[in-house]
Formats: sequence, C-alpha cells, structure tokens
Amino acid sequence: MARKRAPIKSDRSYSMPELSELYGRPPFHYRETEQIVVAFKTDPGVLQRLVPAPLVANHDDTMFLTIAEFLCSGFGHYLEMHLFTHATYKRRLVNYSLYLILDNDVATGAGREIWGFPKKIGRLTLDMQDDVVRGTVERGGIVVCDAAVRLARMTTAEELGGTAEWVARKYIPNVSLSAPPDVDQLTSTVLTDIEVGEIHAGPATLSFAASPADQLSTVPIRAITGGYYFRSTLVLPDGEVLHDYLA
Repeated sequence: MARKRAPIKSDRSYSMPELSELYGRPPFHYRETEQIVVAFKTDPGVLQRLVPAPLVANHDDTMFLTIAEFLCSGFGHYLEMHLFTHATYKRRLVNYSLYLILDNDVATGAGREIWGFPKKIGRLTLDMQDDVVRGTVERGGIVVCDAAVRLARMTTAEELGGTAEWVARKYIPNVSLSAPPDVDQLTSTVLTDIEVGEIHAGPATLSFAASPADQLSTVPIRAITGGYYFRSTLVLPDGEVLHDYLA
C-alpha cells in the first residue's frame, strides 16, 4: 500500500453543514460490538458481476451477511447490516463491501462520504431468544433481510477467518449531468486494535425478500456454509485510495 500522508489541517468543519458538522475526523472507536455473521455461497457469475476490476472475485462464490449492534465514538449507538465478499487485490485478500443498511444518519453520512461504503438508512433488529440470535432489516415497510444463528458450539477466530482490510467503491456524481463523476475510486481501510471475544458457531438461516427499492433478493443464496455470533472491539481509522478510475 502507498505511504499515508500527514493529515491536512483546516479551520473549516470536517463535514457539512459548516454550522454544525454531521461527523468528525477518524479514527472512530467501537466498543461493545455484537454481531451475527452468515456465510453463504451464491450462483456462479454473481460476484464477477458485482466485484469491479482490478479486484478479483473469489472463485468459491462465497459471500457474507452481518447484522451488528455498535456503540461507537463519534457515531453513537446503531444497528447495521453489511453484505460483503472476499476478493483479492494484487493477490492480497480484502473484504469488498457491496451493500449496507443501518439506522444512524451520522454513520451513514460518514460511511458514504469518507470511505465510500454503499450505505442506506433502514430499520433493524438484533435479538437473542433461547439459543438463537436473529436479525431483521426493514425498508419501505418490507423486511428485506432475515438472518438467524443458533449458538450450538464454541469456535475460534481461525475458523471465522477473514482480513482486517476493507475496500469500497466510492462514487460521487458531478452536479452537472454532462460532466464525468467527481469521484470514482476504490478506497482501502484497515481496521486496527481488533479484539474478539468468545465466538459461537452453529446452523444459520438467511433470506432476502423482493422489494422495489432494494435488490437484495437478486443475490441467490445457494447454500449456507456457516453461522457465527461474537462480540468485539475495534478502531476504524482513515484510509487511502487503492485505485482511481478517473486517473
């Protein structure tokens, strides 16, 4: 990765509105994070369509869906759904973000404007009853995602796997329809100070519902390969531009 430059100092607010900024500068510290993760396989060809070059989609057709409850410095408390996959960049494993729905305007604005995470506002739940943790995601009065994990056994971080590097495609259109976009780039951010508590694993269920506003149901769920529940802490720092499509 390219060497990071020193932060640029400015007397202006870090974000709009100037009178009362929506969010401050990274890093953001996450505490008391609780989440479920459902790993699944989709149909061949789906990831080749969703993952842009120069990233290379994984050949196992593997995707992941998380529903998490966060408490974060700068963002506060919120719930978030995250659909993502594994890819490689110059043979380096990365997470590639595809779709996020959350219930916090500060985290939505910062996620889109700083890192380019494809976020929307919605309404979510994450609850534990008996030995099952279930999360739901609703937009437009439609429950577009329903995920659940049974806490059947303990496991290790090695089984969970993954990487701390997150890549998103940051896209900002120009105010003029006749001009190219202002921003079209892949950003990279590496989470730091990650501490993961006990990890529970077990059978999982996942379903996407059709909606005129959210196309999650166009992603086929061919087979569920794992379900996990755990708590963690982490730090979300600033990132860097991995690839600029306008250069």
